[in-house]
Amino acid sequence: MHGDPQAIAEDGERRTQVVVAITLVMMVVEIATGLFTNSIALLADGWHMGTHAAALGITLYAYHFTRVHPDIEEGSVQASRANALGGFASAIVLGIVALYIGYEAFLHFVDRPEINYGQALPVAVIGLLVNGWCAWILGHGHGEHGHTHSHAHAPRDYGQWNRLVQSYAEDFEFILSRIEHLFASSQDIADLNLRGAYLHVLADALVSVFVILALLLGMVFPGSALVFLDPLVGIIGGVVIARWALGLIRDSSRELLGLEH
Repeated sequence: MHGDPQAIAEDGERRTQVVVAITLVMMVVEIATGLFTNSIALLADGWHMGTHAAALGITLYAYHFTRVHPDIEEGSVQASRANALGGFASAIVLGIVALYIGYEAFLHFVDRPEINYGQALPVAVIGLLVNGWCAWILGHGHGEHGHTHSHAHAPRDYGQWNRLVQSYAEDFEFILSRIEHLFASSQDIADLNLRGAYLHVLADALVSVFVILALLLGMVFPGSALVFLDPLVGIIGGVVIARWALGLIRDSSRELLGLEH
């Protein structure tokens, strides 16, 4: 195919569906293990995966909406508001989750429950590997569809989703440039929805790295102040979720109220 927009969208939708399924399974595993092992960092990482499951769900809805409403022009008011509605609902739920994680982290600082590092750490490592796998799925084949022929079509325009993608791109493009031989540069992915999903997965991979470090140091130095790294990383994860949720609430509400048009 030579930069055919429909073919690129269909390929992006298939990739995103696979990643949604994988992400949801790993999210449940991390949340359950975090609760069972008393690791607030792993719990936060699981819920952080939830933010990306929500983002991926918005991406899938964008693909679905475009397919079932071919008469509605991409980037139109109707398309943007339909997308914003799903984003607003997801952001409200995730904002509540962020508050819950902050509360649990505070209790962990006060009560210092014993953490089962031996069970939590392997799950965190698997979570990192899963995120890397998902990033590879979303970025694989980008050269065929985006890098070589990206001039053949314009990226999709979905209102507030574009701005979220851009914010992630600014945060992570420097890091991606250092590991370009392993993962695609996000700028090489022409489909904006697929690019957003890709950046979300990589963001979760970075959080997983901090979770692994916190669990590893807490396990190696059990009697030191490093045991507080677990709830501290949990708080950081909660802040990341809250920041994402607030940004999406702000942009999607403006879209729904017609303030962007």
